Amino acid sequence: MLINDEWEEMHLAPGGWIAGSYRHTPWPAVEIPRPDTPVLTVRRHVTATYGGPSRVVEERTPLTSDMSQIESLLIRYGDPEFGI
Repeated sequence: MLINDEWEEMHLAPGGWIAGSYRHTPWPAVEIPRPDTPVLTVRRHVTATYGGPSRVVEERTPLTSDMSQIESLLIRYGDPEFGI
């Protein structure tokens, strides 16, 4: 049974979304240092079985206590676009 286990991170900064670390099956994880100015990190994790069910989980981690800044940047740049 083939199991697909992938994840990606995106960082929201004042200039927009910045791609972060990721793992795409069947390759190992690629670690990318977090940028200096992110206010929010979103991690999408996809687990799927070939011909079976899949599960998608998104975790949002605020990196500032200024929720109005996060909200205004989300309005300006929208949700992140993942490759998985």
